[in-house]
Amino acid sequence: MKFNDLREFIVCMRERGELVDIEGADWDLEIGAITYLSSLTSKKPPCLLFNHIKGYPPGFRVLTTVRHNRMAGRLIYGVDEHLSDDEAVLLWRERMKQYEPVPPVEVATGPVKENIISGDDVDLFKMPWVRWHEHDGGRYVCGTSVIMREPESGYINLGSYRFKLIDRNRIVVHIGSGHNGDVIRKRYWSRGKSCPVAISLGQEPAIFMIAGTSLPWGAAEYDYMGWLRGAPVEVTKGFYTDLPIPATAEIILEGEMLPPDGGSEIEGPFGEASGYYGGGARPSPVTKIHAILYRNDPIVIGDPPLIVEGSGQNVLYSRSIDVREELEGLGVPGIKGVKHQYSRNIISLEQSYPGHAMRAALGSCGGGSGGYHVKMVIVVDEDIDPHNIEEVFWALATRCDPESSISVCKGTWSYAIDPALPPEKRATGDYTSSLAVFNACRPFHWKQDFPRTTRISEETRKIYEAKWGHILKS
Repeated sequence: MKFNDLREFIVCMRERGELVDIEGADWDLEIGAITYLSSLTSKKPPCLLFNHIKGYPPGFRVLTTVRHNRMAGRLIYGVDEHLSDDEAVLLWRERMKQYEPVPPVEVATGPVKENIISGDDVDLFKMPWVRWHEHDGGRYVCGTSVIMREPESGYINLGSYRFKLIDRNRIVVHIGSGHNGDVIRKRYWSRGKSCPVAISLGQEPAIFMIAGTSLPWGAAEYDYMGWLRGAPVEVTKGFYTDLPIPATAEIILEGEMLPPDGGSEIEGPFGEASGYYGGGARPSPVTKIHAILYRNDPIVIGDPPLIVEGSGQNVLYSRSIDVREELEGLGVPGIKGVKHQYSRNIISLEQSYPGHAMRAALGSCGGGSGGYHVKMVIVVDEDIDPHNIEEVFWALATRCDPESSISVCKGTWSYAIDPALPPEKRATGDYTSSLAVFNACRPFHWKQDFPRTTRISEETRKIYEAKWGHILKS
């Protein structure tokens, strides 16, 4: 579904009952706490729009839970909301095969240039920066789309990184080593230059979603966004940089990522996707802001990490599809479903030969999507929905013999924010860990003799659901 801007998306979500307005919350912990509590009390958390934020003019707003709302994912990716997660993934995989780039269109101006502040007038405190978690080291924006240009090829990259507020015109960023944005900034630094950057704090949701995915190096995110939304993204040249910025963005910060010798400030700690403060706090090069562009009554996207099991959060956004593509690219047959979430892969497959389950487990960790900081791989039979954690644990408890069905691999790929990384390894930069494989499939060599389940068959379920479903759903 094509949205021209974030505001059209908000109207659409409100009409569907998928958005809740919150009035008068405080930027200091309260917005973060309400967002967190909402994720705990609902398996399908709504988007939350925070209005009249304490200490800010009425027009400055914060929108949260965009990435964790099931309906939002279905609308943005154009997939029927009534499909199951696996059906939605299969449909989207078929659509991906038809991808054709839709390049952006440059326009002279746009709503984002309704207000422009530059030079000594820049004051980042004029917009809401949130302290999301109780032990965060400061105030953050973490729902960004960051525009950068590779200095040699001119390749435009969009990524999504968190930024910590330092003072009126300085911030610091957390970019994982090796991410595209990190590669680009280091290429400027190696030339003794600062890296130009434009940071969008609120934007049409397709832009936000794709900025946070892992497209290959050189893939044009704007082209992919245009294909996803069915129309080119309108971009306009920045005020301080000449970077192409979304013309309908809510707020754009333009500036430069200074090289390490240009000054640093402490970044972190910050509550991470693991549910821990694993990355700690460390010096990070400063990003200096020279211009702020913003619409009247702007909206900041807040996207703090949430630990939401079974929420039906946007499976189309997750790396589950990428892991499945990698597995099938290796020639592993019988894959029925894949669920990738922080530090684990869950694979449903129909076994067809001895060792099939272990091959799938190890194969899922061999690529760039499923191998990064994965601590646990669970393989289940085709009758188990990998997106249903209760079914997965049922299979673990009834089909997994701990003595023979659990394998451990050492020296696997981890990273600095791993909460279980020992201090001595962190100090030496040894970002390796271990990986456990849980084979929760019926043992292949006697699976035909494995006891039947008490589940009703799919055919029988449909017959009686058609006859009695109207009573059960009333």
